[in-house]
Amino acid sequence: MFLERGNEGRNEIGRWIAMAIIVLLVSQILGFMPLGLTMSAKLSGNPDLQPNPENPLDLSAYDIEPITGFILMMIPFVLGLISLLAFIKPIHERPAISLLTSSPGFRWKRFFWGAGVWFILLAVYTVFAIVAGYQKVELQFNPAILFTLIGVSLLLIPMQAGFEEVLFRGYLMQGFSRLFKYKWLTLLVTSFIFGGLHVFNPEVREYGMAIALPQYIWFGIALGICTIMDEGLELAWGVHAINNIFLSVFTTQDSSSLQTPALYRITEFSPLFDLFAILILSTLFLYIAGRKLHWRGWHYLLDKVDEPVKQEDDLMIFPEDEYEDDDK
Repeated sequence: MFLERGNEGRNEIGRWIAMAIIVLLVSQILGFMPLGLTMSAKLSGNPDLQPNPENPLDLSAYDIEPITGFILMMIPFVLGLISLLAFIKPIHERPAISLLTSSPGFRWKRFFWGAGVWFILLAVYTVFAIVAGYQKVELQFNPAILFTLIGVSLLLIPMQAGFEEVLFRGYLMQGFSRLFKYKWLTLLVTSFIFGGLHVFNPEVREYGMAIALPQYIWFGIALGICTIMDEGLELAWGVHAINNIFLSVFTTQDSSSLQTPALYRITEFSPLFDLFAILILSTLFLYIAGRKLHWRGWHYLLDKVDEPVKQEDDLMIFPEDEYEDDDK
């Protein structure tokens, strides 16, 4: 059982604080140093360069080549993921796999199944939105740049999405389940934190908090439901990774927090329609996943997190301590 794995090992408050400090230092300080140094070097070489006030994350304003800028933006996430998985054992004295799944090993079939289904749903929605006039796009096809972008995206974005999933749906969700006891409350708290950390994204500034922020919160809720119902991160990680790969490779827009030389640039779109679309697509995905993977009833989200029973040999046993086979 996935949330209950947060009770494994050592869980004194000082250990959680130590992990938070380490991950913060590695990802946000060490991770952003290459980007900061590159931006400083560009500004030193050309004092006329000015940040884009509409999108401070637009690295083209610093004369940074798009692919280079994309890689620099990914470094903090890569280092963050590595630090989480590397320090869980020495700090909490439990294996890294406990952050990922309730199963003995990572269920790659779940990961790729989730990625494949979400890719199809996104592709259908994008074509419909363009044909129906909800989106207007312009082609910016450059074979050499596009194929380089695809390779870099396939390599780095799964780690970027993985850091967010392991942090929010793994480490924090397991930690908060110890505090709040109920699955649904843990889900909501972590999802609102996940959404709140995107409040300074340029999309939120461009389209308004009432439209843009609910997308992040709901996406966090949907991924959290996947994690709880499927007893592991594999499905949510696959969905998150392919979602960001799709947005990196196929479509981009001026207000995007991640500027890439994607195949199409969105010139006009309806943010309200986009909000309803993410609600519909994620709900449909949850329904399909529930049927395909034989999830238990949705009431499971309302259950309390099982308390471990201490045995004489110090092993922690949980009620219904089991996992579903990967081939289901």
